[in-house]
Amino acid sequence: MKRIFSFFPIIGLILSLGACASSAAPVAQAAPVAAPALPALTADVRITVLHTNDMHSRAVESKTEIGYSRIATLAADFKKSNPNTLIIDAGDAFHGLPFANLEQGASIVKLMNAVGYDYMTTGNHDYNYGQARLLELEKQASFKILAANVYKNGARLFTPYVVRDLGGVRVAIFGLATPETAYKTDPKGIEGIVFNNPIIESKLVLGELKGKYDVLILIAHLGVDASSEFTSVKVAEAVPQIDLVIDGHSHSSLATEALANDSSALIAQADSNGTSLGVVELVVGKDRKVASRTARTITLATNPVIASDPKVKALADEITAAQAPMLAVKVGSTAVALEGKREIVRVSETNLGKLIANGMRAATGADVAFINGGGIRDSIPVGDITKKSIFTVQPFGNLIWTTVIKGSEFDKILENSVGKLPAADGRFAHWANLSYTLDASKPVGDRASDIKVGGIPVEANKDYTLALLNFEFNGGDEYTMFKGKPYKEFPSDAEMTMAYIQKLGTVTADNIELK
Repeated sequence: MKRIFSFFPIIGLILSLGACASSAAPVAQAAPVAAPALPALTADVRITVLHTNDMHSRAVESKTEIGYSRIATLAADFKKSNPNTLIIDAGDAFHGLPFANLEQGASIVKLMNAVGYDYMTTGNHDYNYGQARLLELEKQASFKILAANVYKNGARLFTPYVVRDLGGVRVAIFGLATPETAYKTDPKGIEGIVFNNPIIESKLVLGELKGKYDVLILIAHLGVDASSEFTSVKVAEAVPQIDLVIDGHSHSSLATEALANDSSALIAQADSNGTSLGVVELVVGKDRKVASRTARTITLATNPVIASDPKVKALADEITAAQAPMLAVKVGSTAVALEGKREIVRVSETNLGKLIANGMRAATGADVAFINGGGIRDSIPVGDITKKSIFTVQPFGNLIWTTVIKGSEFDKILENSVGKLPAADGRFAHWANLSYTLDASKPVGDRASDIKVGGIPVEANKDYTLALLNFEFNGGDEYTMFKGKPYKEFPSDAEMTMAYIQKLGTVTADNIELK
């Protein structure tokens, strides 16, 4: 015990000397500076957000599509009424119809610049021309492309977020791309890019923006589809600080989004293909908190008379006129309506899907061919079929590739095709010269049976030549089973369809299947 207590005086002496030394030579340390408290607003501030999504290059006004010229008029009217107005797009803008594809998206950027868009995020189809082209389009754009969760070589590829002052309110806006982009665009075009978990990335952004905003807005190309792992609702539930989500990807109406939303955020989406302009009104109180949020959509059904902005319309007309002669060329005709509606081709085979797949088989000499439902983007009515019709149905410019597989491999391909049923998903395959029995009530991975090629049961060890899109071959829609296989390359899917229709002359219910 004595030995223990004998240390106390020594410790006291050391502490005393330390105190003296500290007193004699004080070390200057800067006191932490508290962030200045922001003053209360003198009045409520109203913020208007106009938004589009999944336009898929529906740029020109029509009876059902608003078009950028009318959006420009509406935007000008809203800005006149409220200078605190933003124009936002939630992705899938740069690709779709020949209007965009013939200029690899540049025509769309020109029109969005003319309208005065402020921000957008990337949709999966915005990568369809490849990452280098998307970065070129970003340079041409007078608006910001925001995507916090898109990385290459460990760094964010795009601006993750911005903070805008609107009427004295600090509005933070960040973007998120769907991780489905990894297989819902051609994987070759996004080599080296990583699409991070949107929930984790949102929390990172939240930390980076701490103390820097009053209102938090997310531009999300995530959607609310049941087949998607990450949805806008899941992100908003995980990050309750988000006040507003401008959503895209699932082509949903405002009502559908509301039904799916269990979060505290307002989540708004404006259908797809240019049929709606979304309008969100936020009121921020004097305490800098959101006091109210309302959302609605403007359509031609509810607003049949919307004037066109003359400058934007003239620009759209100029682009259209330059492309018109080529697109108006007649390819053939059809005596039957060819079904290509999104909600149908993603859950069941249709005559249009069969026509396309048979065209692929005819052009390549393959034993079997398939086209994914996501590669069919429109229907074709009875009457003449023009090049424009085909490019509208097949806008992606995918190449046809053939490879050789064993009969035993068909099962894995088919199970991936039907694995998301009953949910509508782009991976659903339309076949030429192949039949099977489907039981969607069975577990995923055990739904396809009685597989036949040309009416004959497949032989496990027999070689079969398969024609498919390079999109699927490269792993799109999670068709990963072709990796490393050799292949032969043929022209684009649209070219193959046109050639097949030209051969048929007139499409009928009886001649769709290759004889």
